[in-house]
Amino acid sequence: MSGVEVTIELSGVRDKGNADKERIVLTVTADDDIGLYAVFCCRTSEHSRPSAGPVPHVYWFMNKDVKTNDIIVLYTKSGRRSEKNNDGGYKSHFFYWGRPSPIWSEGYMPVLVETPDWAVGDSITDPPAAPPPSSVPPG
Repeated sequence: MSGVEVTIELSGVRDKGNADKERIVLTVTADDDIGLYAVFCCRTSEHSRPSAGPVPHVYWFMNKDVKTNDIIVLYTKSGRRSEKNNDGGYKSHFFYWGRPSPIWSEGYMPVLVETPDWAVGDSITDPPAAPPPSSVPPG
């Protein structure tokens, strides 16, 4: 998008297919709140781009201030959120998706999405009622 500063960058997927090590690595390029971002696991189109349609897995980060040069690691497996201080004054922040098996196989790609604005809809238990019939005949 033109004119929009992206302050968290997707550095890549590491150890694809390894249930214990599979992870996404993100790099913070300017102070931000990681809670404004989500990672989508998207199907890959024939042109190696994200495919439109259903998104099989989404991870929305919790609100947490992150600083320039911090590293964010999102493991596919279950675990406990944590962070560690690194040499140089930056931190590594560890998050866990809680998936029972690896998800980054052939045909899938991560997409980092900034989500500063969002809305919540009502829970839907029944399909919506049909609209009332129009009093004006089609014409």
